[in-house]
Amino acid sequence: MATLGVQLGARYDGSPVVIPSGDPPRDDFTSYTPSGVPGGRAPHLWLDDTHGAGGSLFDRFGTGFTLLSLRSRHHDTSGLEKAARERGIPFSVVHVDDPAGRELYGRDLVLVRPDQHIAWRGDREPRNPAEILARVTGH
Repeated sequence: MATLGVQLGARYDGSPVVIPSGDPPRDDFTSYTPSGVPGGRAPHLWLDDTHGAGGSLFDRFGTGFTLLSLRSRHHDTSGLEKAARERGIPFSVVHVDDPAGRELYGRDLVLVRPDQHIAWRGDREPRNPAEILARVTGH
């Protein structure tokens, strides 16, 4: 595909519903660079060796916001879960115990929007989870 960089590399840098964290990859018309920097498409990751149905990280995303927990030790995500519940935001948590996932996304926790773009990332749950969810949902 001659325009892969445009098709997969579309980003929402500077959007008011994205919380910046790190430098995005360089724009390239013809090639796509996977990145866990908020504003870009969530990078693909195979979670098994068979590469069949259910083996892709994308297969685990919920229909709403998905919080990826990318360390073998599970982080406390109860604050984000509670804030989402109180606001009626569809929300799920996916635990990935694969070091490749942590390396690919660059943080321990990554919040993915329903359109599979990254809204926020951090190494621990934010101090004010309700504030984060309000911002990434446009409130």
